[in-house]
Amino acid sequence: MLNCLGTWVVRYRLWVIAAWVLLLFPSLYGLSQLPQVLQGEAATSLGTEANQQEILLNEDFPEQNIYGIDLVILSETESVDSPVYQALFQAYLDVIRGHEDASEPLTYQQESSQLSTDRKKTFLSIGLLARNLNDADVAAKSLSAQLKAVPLPEGFTMYLTGGPLYSHEITTVSAKDGIRTEKRVLPIILILLILAFGGIVAAGLPLLVGVFAGILSLGLLYVIAHYMPITSLSQNLITMLGLGVGIDYSLLYVNRFREEIYSGGLSKEEAAIATLESAGRTILYSGTVVSIGLLALLVPNVMFMRSLGVSGLLVVAMTVLISLTLMPALLSLLGKKINFPYFLSNWTYRTWGKRKFWYRWARQIMARPLFFSVVSIGVLVSFSILTFEMKVWSPTIQIMPESLETRKGFEEIIQIKPQNTFAPIVITFKSKDGTPIWTQDNIEAAYHFMTAVNNQEAVAGMIGLVNANQPLADHLTLYNTVAASGGIQTMRLFQPGISLPFISSDETKGVIAVFHEHEGYEMTDYDARTIKQIRDYRDLMASHYPNLEILVGGLSAIPLEMKEAIFSHFPMIVLFTVVVTYLLTMFSFGSLLLPLKAVVLNVLSVTATYGCMILVFQKGIGASLLGIEQVPGALMIVSPLILFCVIFGLSMDYEIFLINRIREEYDACGDPEEAIAQGMEKTGGIITNAAVIMILVFMGFAFARLIVIKEFGFGLAVAIFIDATIIRLMVVPALMKLFGHASWYFPKALDIPVLRQLLKD
Repeated sequence: MLNCLGTWVVRYRLWVIAAWVLLLFPSLYGLSQLPQVLQGEAATSLGTEANQQEILLNEDFPEQNIYGIDLVILSETESVDSPVYQALFQAYLDVIRGHEDASEPLTYQQESSQLSTDRKKTFLSIGLLARNLNDADVAAKSLSAQLKAVPLPEGFTMYLTGGPLYSHEITTVSAKDGIRTEKRVLPIILILLILAFGGIVAAGLPLLVGVFAGILSLGLLYVIAHYMPITSLSQNLITMLGLGVGIDYSLLYVNRFREEIYSGGLSKEEAAIATLESAGRTILYSGTVVSIGLLALLVPNVMFMRSLGVSGLLVVAMTVLISLTLMPALLSLLGKKINFPYFLSNWTYRTWGKRKFWYRWARQIMARPLFFSVVSIGVLVSFSILTFEMKVWSPTIQIMPESLETRKGFEEIIQIKPQNTFAPIVITFKSKDGTPIWTQDNIEAAYHFMTAVNNQEAVAGMIGLVNANQPLADHLTLYNTVAASGGIQTMRLFQPGISLPFISSDETKGVIAVFHEHEGYEMTDYDARTIKQIRDYRDLMASHYPNLEILVGGLSAIPLEMKEAIFSHFPMIVLFTVVVTYLLTMFSFGSLLLPLKAVVLNVLSVTATYGCMILVFQKGIGASLLGIEQVPGALMIVSPLILFCVIFGLSMDYEIFLINRIREEYDACGDPEEAIAQGMEKTGGIITNAAVIMILVFMGFAFARLIVIKEFGFGLAVAIFIDATIIRLMVVPALMKLFGHASWYFPKALDIPVLRQLLKD
């Protein structure tokens, strides 16, 4: 199959190259428009209680503003009562009232807690009329632009913050971090590639593939983002994997092509086809294994995870496709010109090519295999033990750099009004028999339920359909008046100004916002525990409220549901990834023992990486070197699973590169030790060069401003370092020496000719 593909690509190479170049133009357009369709947050779990409640509120409560922004005004000297302060305040009110997508703002004039004690700071809460996140994002951008156009008197500062703007700033920051990282690392990567290959052309091809794969994937992601929510962090993942995996595969490809054209004595066309058969097969295996891990990210019912999984699958598939088509087409044109300038490649070969460093390294490791196995695995286990101390935290505005406007504004609001009324627990009631929610039986049932909720230690207050801090009789007086009038719609015929925003448009549902004792944005799951307690009480006492369907949600419920969705699937994902990877590599290697060794070491590599991350992000060791302003004291809730899926796949890259080459040598000579040494000699340099470049790429993102990107970048860099040094260059040759011929034992009962031929082809 690969031979046929190679023959076809070489025959129509100019058309193949032209097709890829033409694809670049729409991809560049999609790339330029991508930030407009990405979401700063895509954390919702579809079908969960909070998601169902969000849909209900958007559809049935037109007077409830689900989305909103906050405007913060600060003065160094002026009080809010001064004429200049009042003039600025009125100017902002005029802009808000004149905007078609903004509701009447809540200010200190209605809520005194929105004014600081020295009366120099205040904030306005502005509800947006949008009924979905995309419309809210558009409205927030439009309104913020008009508010920023208002001239600020001397000594005044204005900040804008809130959900939609927070999401927008995440998108902006992640995009800028990606561009900044590329500018920093690409020149260094080019220099390393020139030193590795001894040629500008040979060095430029891997870089071209990495950048090309990233651009095409981001362009296609623009299309996908119109059909499913895609987190803005996907663009960082695509850049990381596009550069890392693209350069990784290209290094292997170019190195094998040079072997074929020089050592094999083949023409440039024959060498391109032969390279596709050998290196192309390895790349296809590797891409499949990497995709297995990324595919597992689609399992949790969390859009953030799924969007990262789709993005990762996209860039890996694009990289493999480019490697199997564009690369052989280009190489069949270049031939020996791949080594241009020749003096540099000759110097590199004289300097590095005849030293047989990796051959001697393998022999030294195999001379004391038990010692190196025990010491190396002991180091990995010592870091892995730290995994038992792992803590996780849910994303808050604290993941944003302190220098950004949304975080500054939010911190000023916290100083003005410490109690957390920005993400209340939301409880909705729906009558099961379709009767109005304001009937006496329904109101009494809702009131008794909220009285129990009010007894929770964490509950500070509530507002909405009923308030357990007020007498039931007061509520019955109001709702009996509604009943006597024939309902809210009838009342409005005689009292047009009446507003009951906590009752749905069809009058069968009601909503209550519950405020909890959760100050600021401390990294705690105290509010999540409160939600769980309320849900547990509701389920336990369901028979006491037979006519009420009660949903408990709100923004505070999203981290709880995300944690449940992620960690409930974690064991299944690990099992799925390990088993499928084992089976694939078992038939690929033609061995029972080597795939088992690979998956066990990969799991150990992941847990050792977790241990290193715990040292930095949880214990703070070396955190300042990464520019971490405040040590989180835990890992982001999404990091362990995402890193497991990505690391497990990437780690198999080097395993496949190395073992496939050792297998070739073993088939040729039949001597296990010589095959290991020769395989190490022919892949050790490639693995090391690829690892250095991938570490450089990932560490570039470890210095990003968003803490979640820091964790991804640092974790991937550490994992590649562990895998390419301790595991591939020490543990693998040592264990294979101990295994001897048993490494290649494969029962005849499992040797399926059709499958073996398919994998070979």
